[in-house]
Amino acid sequence: MKIAVLGDKDTALGFKLAGAHEVYSFEDTPLDMERLSNKLKELVERGDVGIILITERFLQKVDVPDVELPIILQVPDKSGSKFGEEAIKEIVRRAIGVDLKR
Repeated sequence: MKIAVLGDKDTALGFKLAGAHEVYSFEDTPLDMERLSNKLKELVERGDVGIILITERFLQKVDVPDVELPIILQVPDKSGSKFGEEAIKEIVRRAIGVDLKR
């Protein structure tokens, strides 16, 4: 299974350098948000992607399909998290079933 990342230019570059399988960068414009939405639908339908990471800012601007697989997780962008560390821990805990409260 592959990991795909959808985010702004800087976030995408960071994940590309970290070894994510597929990385797509978008600008915060209506046209790019339409492109991002289409790419998200494509990745969900393909079947070879196990995890999709998308920046919090962009996730708020697109419709997210209600699917079990691939796992769709929101990540902070270069400006930091809008939800704080505890919310991110909870998202990860639910996704992988691990207790992070230690």
